[in-house]
Amino acid sequence: MLGSDDFFYVGGSPSTADLPGSPVSNNFMGCLKEVVYKNNDIRLELSRLARIVDPKMKIQGDVVFKCENVATLDPISFETPDAYISLPKWNTKRMGSISFDFRTSEPNGLILFTHGKPQEHKEAQRSQKNTKVDFFAVELLDGSLYLLLDMGSGTIKVKATQNKVNDGAWYHVDIQRDGRSGTISVNSRRTPFTASGESEILDLEGDMYLGGLPSDRVNLILPTELWTAMLNYGYVGCVRDLFIDGRSKDIRQIAEAQNGAGIKPSCNKVVGKQCESYPCKNRGVCKEGWNRFICDCTGTGYWSRTCERGKWKRLICVFCMRAC
Repeated sequence: MLGSDDFFYVGGSPSTADLPGSPVSNNFMGCLKEVVYKNNDIRLELSRLARIVDPKMKIQGDVVFKCENVATLDPISFETPDAYISLPKWNTKRMGSISFDFRTSEPNGLILFTHGKPQEHKEAQRSQKNTKVDFFAVELLDGSLYLLLDMGSGTIKVKATQNKVNDGAWYHVDIQRDGRSGTISVNSRRTPFTASGESEILDLEGDMYLGGLPSDRVNLILPTELWTAMLNYGYVGCVRDLFIDGRSKDIRQIAEAQNGAGIKPSCNKVVGKQCESYPCKNRGVCKEGWNRFICDCTGTGYWSRTCERGKWKRLICVFCMRAC
């Protein structure tokens, strides 16, 4: 029985991830109808009382008293490491959440990235070295998933998985942040994190990039800790069910509107091995990617997608261009 000082939560709680024995880390998103609490002679029509703003009820967050049809969130495939889509600015100064599913067989790829306004030192000119920005990123590196976060006092890099997650299966990622603290969960396995410094504010500006980065990066400040960005490893694989702060994002529709090259509105794994045709030349090592082959040209003296172009020719071309 509830006492006069007890609380009854509907749809979630202030700290769901910390509830003893809770298998989930995020609150409910969806529709509830005619929520009623009954106990002996007590009957409380909770949904009706909340709608009329009864003083016994307290509403937290964005609650709408109607049920809307939610569009099916179809998956999309990033077929090349150059493919990406841009999302609107993430307004997450004090708190926020992001969740999505991903599926790939490739070990490396930048999944999410966004940063804030540059804060230059007074005596320094703008450069990658002396410009500080808040930033948020999620990357896949050597088959493991990492969250990177900087709120003005240094970068933290959190390994969110113990096992490899590039086995071609779907994985669900849920990120919750409140001030400096938060959690990242992969298939309900939760890893806590705490940002460096004392700031409770994550000050972001501009677009959030999903799947990779644009080729023109003049206005981007890329942290050296974000290896996939430094090495130009765009994400190749599938993404679905993207939610930002509890709101669904129709990434298929966004990709179509942006006419993004290298993006397909589906998620299908091609049957068969991509390396069976021996596409890599000049002793290049072929590796299986997501519906593609990847040629490792290390130590061959050649480069390009299939290790067919000599590096010495590339150097001569660059020298000629500079000389002219």
